Amino acid sequence: MAEVMTEFDFIGMHIISDITGVDPVRIADNDLILDAVHRGIVVSGATLCGVQSKEFEPSGVTAVFVLSESHVSVHTYPEQRALFVDAFTCGTRCEPQRILDTLLQALGPCEHRTSIVRRGAPTPVLSDAGVI
Repeated sequence: MAEVMTEFDFIGMHIISDITGVDPVRIADNDLILDAVHRGIVVSGATLCGVQSKEFEPSGVTAVFVLSESHVSVHTYPEQRALFVDAFTCGTRCEPQRILDTLLQALGPCEHRTSIVRRGAPTPVLSDAGVI
């Protein structure tokens, strides 16, 4: 018997992106990455409540940005020239794609594989692989 999804009283958008081939200098610049995510949050219309981050030696960072609307997380792997981003916002007033777009612009030329999942409604996963 097939499972039937029902509508929820909320909606949200979840953006998940694997970013690779990042310039070695930029991927090792934790401040550049954290600043870009922060600027993206502002541009997206989300409300930042706080940030928890951990920097690693010799380089790398993991950070979680807590939003009124949900969260953004970023994990960098400078030795692999890669990072992974997860941005989820509830409601319709935020545009989490703008968070990713701002980060990609700050990183410069790179490749990314991005999935967009609409949450709270039975809408299929949309995927996009691209090179910037």
